Parts: sequence; C-alpha cells; structure tokens
Amino acid sequence: MGFRRHLVSANALAACLIGGLFPGVATACAFHGYEPQPTLVERMISADHIVLARPAEENAFRYEVTDELQSTGTSEVLPMLVDSSTRRLLRLQPNAQVLFARDADTEVWHRLITVDASFAPILKTIQDRLPEWEQDPQMRASYFASHLNHSDTRIRTLALRELDLADYGTLKALNLDVDAKALESQLDTITEMDLRAIRILLMGLAPATPELSTFMRFRATQGLAHESEMLGAYALSLIALEGVGGVQWLDATLMANSQNTYNTRSALVQALAMHFETGDAELRRTISDVLSARVLFDPDLAYVVSLQFSAISVNAGLEIPDTDIDADPALEALQALEVSKSIPLRM
Repeated sequence: MGFRRHLVSANALAACLIGGLFPGVATACAFHGYEPQPTLVERMISADHIVLARPAEENAFRYEVTDELQSTGTSEVLPMLVDSSTRRLLRLQPNAQVLFARDADTEVWHRLITVDASFAPILKTIQDRLPEWEQDPQMRASYFASHLNHSDTRIRTLALRELDLADYGTLKALNLDVDAKALESQLDTITEMDLRAIRILLMGLAPATPELSTFMRFRATQGLAHESEMLGAYALSLIALEGVGGVQWLDATLMANSQNTYNTRSALVQALAMHFETGDAELRRTISDVLSARVLFDPDLAYVVSLQFSAISVNAGLEIPDTDIDADPALEALQALEVSKSIPLRM
C-alpha cells in the first residue's frame, strides 16, 4: 500500500516511536506508542472484494449483498451475522447499507461503516480517488483535513484516523482549520484514547493563544513528571505553537530536569528532531545550539541526540561519516548535529 510505504518517514514509523521505548528513526508520527489500526481507506486499498449489504429479506440475521463496489468475479457470502443494533438502525433507515471489505491477502472480511445519506458522498469520493491516493498520500491527507469539523461524528473520526497516518511535515503543510477547544475537550475520552496523539498534534497547529500555550506547557510538565507516553506529542505541539520560545522553554524547564529518564530524554529529543527536520532556519539554529550545549555534560542525552539526528540525516539521504569517536558520546552527538545541518529546508 502506497500510503503505508510513505509512512516509514512518518509513522515512526517503523514502529511508531514513543519517548524512547523504541529507539530508531525520529521522522515520524507523533509518539503514539501503538500501531495505528488500518483505516477504512486502507482496508479498501488492500481489498479484493468491497460490497454493500443489508439484512436478507428471508433471514434478518444474515447479510445479503446489495451492491458490489469491487469484486474478483466470484460471489461471496458474508460470514457475519446482523446484530440487533444494526437491525434496528437499518429498519429506521431503509436506504442505508453496511460497507464491508475483504482483505486480499488474508481473505478476512471487515465491517467498515454504515453508509447512509451523510456518508454516501464520502464513499463515492473515496472510491473515485483510491488509485491516486495510493500514490499521493498528501492529496489523501488534504481531503480528510477538510472534514475535521464535519457535523457527522463518524466523518470527523475518520478524518482524525486518516491524519493520524500522515507524517508531521505533511500535517504542517496542510491548511488546517483546527478547533483547539473542541480537540482539548475530547483528549481524555476513554473510548478514544488511541486518538490522543493526533488531537494533541493538531492542537499545536491551531492559531496560537496564551491559553493554548499554558495548557501545552502544563501537560508537558505533567508528562515529564509521570513519564507519560504523550510527553513527546505535547513537546512537539508546544514548539509548533511557540517556535523558538517553545524550544527555549523546554530546554530551561524540562531538559534541565535532573530526574530525566532515557524515555523522557528520547521523547524530548524526538520532538526537537522532528522540528529540526521540518522547521525554518532560525528554529534549526536554536535546536542545534540548545542540544550542542547540553550533550557536553549529559552522556545519556548525547546518545539519544546521536541516534535521532543520525536517523533524520539518513532519512534525508545524507551519509554519516565513519570516525573513531564512538567512545565519546558528546563528540558523536555533535557530529550528528553537524551532519543534520545539511538537510534541505522544507520552507
């Protein structure tokens, strides 16, 4: 799948890094600490059968295919039963149907969504654009970004899950209309904890306000104290909101903390590395200056800096020269920072 392949530079993308639990490339998604589940679009991209179905007239507990959107030419019987809530819903909406897709590799059927009047236009667009989206993840992300504030909760959630797969540089480049207050109110929803990271990242791309900065600083401080898996996401968003000032605050307040663990160091350095990779020249200079000073007196931090900044350099196609400085963590970190300065600016 094209979108997944692209995400090696995004989703952490080889394993979705979170504050250092999985040392590796720092080019990614935003510190999820989980592997995002395939979205509706990804299920459709990887499917050999895509169908719409309703309860069969002769047996309301069995699905009957009403429309084949994609098929291999052989008829398929849906293996799942119609649950009671779906029967009630479809009785109330006689024109609604349930969308299913069968994975081409595993031959497992997946129920995706109920297609009613609200979702039918979205499904039509997805169908029409699947081939180009597979090759152009930025176009795909741009489409779903335009649905972040849709009146239908299901469509808003679908948009969040799609943007959760985009690399951070793509998110920053989108013309997002972010409702930070709405996202903040949903951050601690128990049933949607897997969407915390993307909501935090999007809040960082909202118009900056003193209240939003205060919230991000508070949550980042809490994250450090409790070694939260969301520390990196809050740090990333704070820098997005405040720029150089955010880097300087993180340096003076969090990076100077003597209680930092490997995980918290990794989360903070990954946030800095991702902004170094996608930020402007002034932000890069500030990040480089802050880390160059700190690695001289913190060997553990130096190791993390070397790891993360070597990774973003390799991701940009740069070569890390072989040297004899491996025994000195500070020198190795300084070299990684120096090499990373050759990463082309994105803006």
